[in-house]
Amino acid sequence: MRRQHGFSLPETLVALLLLTLSISTLMRYQLVLAQGFVRQTEQREAWRQAASGFEGYQAPGWQTEVTEQAGPGGCRVRISTATGPTGRRAQLTLLQCPRRE
Repeated sequence: MRRQHGFSLPETLVALLLLTLSISTLMRYQLVLAQGFVRQTEQREAWRQAASGFEGYQAPGWQTEVTEQAGPGGCRVRISTATGPTGRRAQLTLLQCPRRE
């Protein structure tokens, strides 16, 4: 009998198992990465909407609330809070002081 060259069945199954584990781990990593990018994009949009609230603009689907308080030295503190349709929330604070000449 001639000796055959190649891989045995157990070697092939172990290699297939390692390949499957590697691919599933990479797919999970890609999913977590994509979810992180979505959350980051939603947060950036919430900050944009909060900034737009200072100008009186409210995008459809977003709730924007601007409150004003007295600040130090005759300044005003304006707080804009924006809440998106997915529940993402951002709050910006703006300090406005009168010009002194």
